[in-house]
Amino acid sequence: MKSARAKAKVMAVLGKGGAGKTVFSALIARACLERGLGPLLLVDADPTGGLVHAVGAGLEKTIGVVREKLIETARDPDMDAERVTETIDWQMLDALQEHEGYSLLAMGSMDTKGCFCPLNSLLRAAIGKLSAGFQMVLIDAEAGVEQVNRQVFDRVDYPVVISDGSLRGLRTAESLVGLLKKLKRVEAPGLVLNRTPDQPAEIPEGFFYLGNIPQDEEIRRRDAEGRSLLELPGENRAVRAVGKMLARLLDGKD
Repeated sequence: MKSARAKAKVMAVLGKGGAGKTVFSALIARACLERGLGPLLLVDADPTGGLVHAVGAGLEKTIGVVREKLIETARDPDMDAERVTETIDWQMLDALQEHEGYSLLAMGSMDTKGCFCPLNSLLRAAIGKLSAGFQMVLIDAEAGVEQVNRQVFDRVDYPVVISDGSLRGLRTAESLVGLLKKLKRVEAPGLVLNRTPDQPAEIPEGFFYLGNIPQDEEIRRRDAEGRSLLELPGENRAVRAVGKMLARLLDGKD
Protein backbone atom coordinates (compact mmCIF):
# COMPACT_ATOMS: atom_id res chain seq x y z
CA MET A 1 0.00 0.00 0.00
CA LYS A 2 1.47 3.34 -1.06
CA SER A 3 1.88 6.01 1.60
CA ALA A 4 0.17 9.36 1.10
CA ARG A 5 2.29 12.17 -0.23
CA ALA A 6 3.45 14.55 2.51
CA LYS A 7 2.09 18.07 2.49
CA ALA A 8 3.92 20.44 0.17
CA LYS A 9 6.37 22.75 1.90
CA VAL A 10 5.52 26.41 1.25
CA MET A 11 8.13 29.14 0.86
CA ALA A 12 7.00 32.78 0.56
CA VAL A 13 9.37 35.50 -0.62
CA LEU A 14 8.42 38.85 0.93
CA GLY A 15 9.69 42.43 1.02
CA LYS A 16 9.20 45.96 -0.26
CA GLY A 17 8.97 46.77 -3.94
CA GLY A 18 12.32 46.91 -5.72
CA ALA A 19 14.18 44.91 -3.07
CA GLY A 20 14.88 42.03 -5.47
CA LYS A 21 12.17 39.50 -4.53
CA THR A 22 11.61 38.29 -8.08
CA VAL A 23 15.29 37.71 -8.87
CA PHE A 24 15.70 35.83 -5.60
CA SER A 25 12.52 33.81 -6.29
CA ALA A 26 13.84 32.74 -9.69
CA LEU A 27 17.24 31.85 -8.23
CA ILE A 28 15.77 29.91 -5.31
CA ALA A 29 13.50 28.08 -7.78
CA ARG A 30 16.60 27.11 -9.75
CA ALA A 31 18.26 25.91 -6.53
CA CYS A 32 15.17 23.84 -5.62
CA LEU A 33 15.16 22.18 -9.05
CA GLU A 34 18.89 21.46 -8.82
CA ARG A 35 18.36 19.93 -5.39
CA GLY A 36 15.58 17.71 -6.74
CA LEU A 37 12.76 19.36 -4.81
CA GLY A 38 10.13 18.52 -7.36
CA PRO A 39 7.52 18.62 -8.48
CA LEU A 40 7.79 22.39 -7.88
CA LEU A 41 4.90 24.86 -8.01
CA LEU A 42 5.74 28.54 -8.58
CA VAL A 43 3.07 31.06 -7.60
CA ASP A 44 3.58 34.55 -9.02
CA ALA A 45 1.45 36.52 -6.55
CA ASP A 46 2.57 39.93 -7.84
CA PRO A 47 0.01 41.47 -10.24
CA THR A 48 2.84 42.68 -12.49
CA GLY A 49 3.86 39.11 -13.27
CA GLY A 50 7.57 39.58 -12.55
CA LEU A 51 8.37 35.93 -11.79
CA VAL A 52 6.56 34.80 -14.94
CA HIS A 53 9.06 36.74 -17.04
CA ALA A 54 12.08 35.94 -14.83
CA VAL A 55 11.66 32.21 -15.49
CA GLY A 56 10.91 32.69 -19.17
CA ALA A 57 7.23 31.68 -19.04
CA GLY A 58 4.31 33.39 -20.78
CA LEU A 59 1.62 35.41 -19.01
CA GLU A 60 -1.34 33.34 -20.13
CA LYS A 61 -4.47 32.68 -18.08
CA THR A 62 -4.15 34.05 -14.55
CA ILE A 63 -5.99 33.62 -11.26
CA GLY A 64 -7.22 37.19 -11.77
CA VAL A 65 -8.95 36.08 -14.97
CA VAL A 66 -10.41 33.06 -13.16
CA ARG A 67 -11.71 35.30 -10.38
CA GLU A 68 -13.34 37.71 -12.84
CA LYS A 69 -15.10 34.83 -14.63
CA LEU A 70 -16.27 33.38 -11.32
CA ILE A 71 -17.62 36.77 -10.22
CA GLU A 72 -19.52 37.03 -13.49
CA THR A 73 -20.84 33.52 -13.02
CA ALA A 74 -21.81 34.17 -9.39
CA ARG A 75 -23.83 37.22 -10.44
CA ASP A 76 -25.99 35.10 -12.74
CA PRO A 77 -29.36 34.80 -10.93
CA ASP A 78 -29.78 31.28 -12.31
CA MET A 79 -26.44 30.08 -10.93
CA ASP A 80 -26.42 28.66 -7.40
CA ALA A 81 -23.45 28.62 -5.03
CA GLU A 82 -22.85 24.89 -5.43
CA ARG A 83 -22.44 25.17 -9.18
CA VAL A 84 -20.06 28.14 -8.74
CA THR A 85 -17.94 26.05 -6.38
CA GLU A 86 -17.88 23.16 -8.86
CA THR A 87 -16.31 25.34 -11.56
CA ILE A 88 -13.36 26.46 -9.45
CA ASP A 89 -11.26 23.29 -9.61
CA TRP A 90 -11.24 22.98 -13.39
CA GLN A 91 -10.73 26.75 -13.78
CA MET A 92 -7.65 26.50 -11.55
CA LEU A 93 -6.28 23.57 -13.53
CA ASP A 94 -6.86 25.54 -16.72
CA ALA A 95 -4.81 28.44 -15.30
CA LEU A 96 -1.91 26.15 -14.34
CA GLN A 97 1.04 26.42 -16.73
CA GLU A 98 3.18 23.29 -16.94
CA HIS A 99 6.86 23.54 -17.87
CA GLU A 100 9.84 21.24 -17.68
CA GLY A 101 10.56 20.68 -13.99
CA TYR A 102 7.95 23.05 -12.62
CA SER A 103 4.39 24.37 -12.88
CA LEU A 104 3.34 28.00 -12.58
CA LEU A 105 0.30 29.88 -11.33
CA ALA A 106 0.17 33.62 -12.02
CA MET A 107 -2.18 35.63 -9.82
CA GLY A 108 -2.48 38.55 -12.25
CA SER A 109 -4.56 41.64 -11.54
CA MET A 110 -8.08 41.85 -10.13
CA ASP A 111 -10.17 44.30 -12.17
CA THR A 112 -13.53 43.99 -10.43
CA LYS A 113 -13.76 46.29 -7.41
CA GLY A 114 -15.39 45.53 -4.11
CA CYS A 115 -15.13 42.81 -1.50
CA PHE A 116 -15.64 39.21 -2.59
CA CYS A 117 -14.33 37.57 0.56
CA PRO A 118 -16.23 34.25 0.22
CA LEU A 119 -15.01 33.83 -3.34
CA ASN A 120 -11.45 34.74 -2.36
CA SER A 121 -11.63 32.12 0.39
CA LEU A 122 -12.72 29.51 -2.16
CA LEU A 123 -9.80 30.45 -4.39
CA ARG A 124 -7.37 30.08 -1.47
CA ALA A 125 -8.84 26.66 -0.75
CA ALA A 126 -8.54 25.68 -4.42
CA ILE A 127 -4.87 26.75 -4.49
CA GLY A 128 -4.35 24.70 -1.32
CA LYS A 129 -5.87 21.62 -2.96
CA LEU A 130 -3.83 22.13 -6.11
CA SER A 131 -0.59 22.47 -4.14
CA ALA A 132 -1.11 18.99 -2.65
CA GLY A 133 0.34 17.51 -5.85
CA PHE A 134 3.70 19.24 -5.35
CA GLN A 135 6.68 18.76 -3.07
CA MET A 136 7.50 22.46 -2.80
CA VAL A 137 5.44 25.62 -3.40
CA LEU A 138 7.35 28.86 -3.94
CA ILE A 139 5.38 32.13 -3.72
CA ASP A 140 6.79 35.39 -5.08
CA ALA A 141 4.60 37.71 -3.00
CA GLU A 142 3.28 41.16 -3.78
CA ALA A 143 5.30 44.02 -2.33
CA GLY A 144 4.61 45.07 1.26
CA VAL A 145 2.62 43.40 4.01
CA GLU A 146 -0.92 43.36 2.60
CA GLN A 147 -0.98 39.76 1.36
CA VAL A 148 0.24 38.55 4.75
CA ASN A 149 -2.16 40.89 6.56
CA ARG A 150 -5.11 39.54 4.53
CA GLN A 151 -3.88 36.00 5.25
CA VAL A 152 -3.60 35.13 1.57
CA PHE A 153 -1.23 32.36 2.65
CA ASP A 154 -2.96 29.73 4.77
CA ARG A 155 0.38 28.22 5.77
CA VAL A 156 4.00 29.24 5.21
CA ASP A 157 6.82 26.91 6.25
CA TYR A 158 9.70 29.07 5.04
CA PRO A 159 9.06 32.84 4.95
CA VAL A 160 12.02 34.70 3.45
CA VAL A 161 12.22 38.50 3.60
CA ILE A 162 14.35 40.31 1.01
CA SER A 163 15.82 43.72 1.88
CA ASP A 164 18.09 46.07 -0.01
CA GLY A 165 19.70 47.14 3.27
CA SER A 166 18.10 50.60 3.21
CA LEU A 167 16.41 51.96 6.33
CA ARG A 168 13.00 51.71 4.65
CA GLY A 169 13.73 48.19 3.48
CA LEU A 170 14.74 47.05 6.97
CA ARG A 171 11.68 48.71 8.51
CA THR A 172 9.45 46.85 6.03
CA ALA A 173 11.28 43.66 7.00
CA GLU A 174 10.67 44.35 10.69
CA SER A 175 6.96 45.00 9.97
CA LEU A 176 6.73 41.68 8.18
CA VAL A 177 8.40 39.68 10.94
CA GLY A 178 6.16 41.32 13.53
CA LEU A 179 3.05 40.50 11.52
CA LEU A 180 4.12 36.93 10.84
CA LYS A 181 4.70 36.34 14.56
CA LYS A 182 1.36 37.94 15.42
CA LEU A 183 -0.35 35.54 13.01
CA LYS A 184 1.71 32.69 14.49
CA ARG A 185 3.01 31.76 11.05
CA VAL A 186 6.70 31.34 11.91
CA GLU A 187 9.29 31.60 14.65
CA ALA A 188 12.16 33.27 12.75
CA PRO A 189 11.84 34.24 9.07
CA GLY A 190 14.92 34.10 6.87
CA LEU A 191 16.51 37.42 5.90
CA VAL A 192 18.31 37.91 2.59
CA LEU A 193 20.12 41.14 1.72
CA ASN A 194 20.38 42.23 -1.90
CA ARG A 195 22.74 44.78 -3.45
CA THR A 196 24.74 45.05 -0.23
CA PRO A 197 28.37 43.85 -0.31
CA ASP A 198 28.74 42.55 3.24
CA GLN A 199 26.77 41.17 6.15
CA PRO A 200 25.53 44.08 8.27
CA ALA A 201 27.06 44.58 11.68
CA GLU A 202 23.64 44.01 13.27
CA ILE A 203 20.83 41.80 11.97
CA PRO A 204 17.32 43.05 12.88
CA GLU A 205 15.88 41.14 15.80
CA GLY A 206 13.71 38.15 14.99
CA PHE A 207 15.45 37.05 11.77
CA PHE A 208 17.51 34.06 10.70
CA TYR A 209 20.18 35.59 8.45
CA LEU A 210 20.61 33.61 5.23
CA GLY A 211 23.14 35.70 3.31
CA ASN A 212 23.72 38.31 0.61
CA ILE A 213 22.97 38.14 -3.11
CA PRO A 214 26.04 39.54 -4.88
CA GLN A 215 25.47 42.01 -7.71
CA ASP A 216 25.88 40.16 -10.98
CA GLU A 217 26.18 41.54 -14.49
CA GLU A 218 24.97 38.32 -16.11
CA ILE A 219 21.70 38.49 -14.16
CA ARG A 220 21.25 42.15 -15.13
CA ARG A 221 21.87 41.31 -18.79
CA ARG A 222 19.52 38.32 -18.84
CA ASP A 223 16.84 40.36 -17.09
CA ALA A 224 17.15 43.14 -19.67
CA GLU A 225 16.93 40.62 -22.52
CA GLY A 226 13.99 38.72 -21.01
CA ARG A 227 15.95 35.46 -20.73
CA SER A 228 15.18 32.88 -18.07
CA LEU A 229 17.20 33.05 -14.87
CA LEU A 230 16.58 29.32 -14.44
CA GLU A 231 19.16 28.76 -17.20
CA LEU A 232 22.00 30.57 -15.43
CA PRO A 233 25.17 28.45 -15.25
CA GLY A 234 25.98 26.70 -11.99
CA GLU A 235 29.25 28.61 -11.58
CA ASN A 236 27.44 31.97 -11.47
CA ARG A 237 28.27 33.53 -8.09
CA ALA A 238 24.67 34.59 -7.35
CA VAL A 239 23.49 31.05 -8.18
CA ARG A 240 26.09 29.61 -5.80
CA ALA A 241 25.16 32.09 -3.05
CA VAL A 242 21.44 31.30 -3.26
CA GLY A 243 22.16 27.56 -3.35
CA LYS A 244 23.94 27.94 -0.01
CA MET A 245 20.98 29.96 1.33
CA LEU A 246 18.60 27.14 0.42
CA ALA A 247 20.83 24.65 2.22
CA ARG A 248 20.87 26.85 5.31
CA LEU A 249 17.11 27.30 5.17
CA LEU A 250 16.32 23.60 4.78
CA ASP A 251 19.19 22.00 6.63
CA GLY A 252 20.54 24.73 8.87
CA LYS A 253 23.98 24.48 7.29
CA ASP A 254 26.09 25.75 4.34
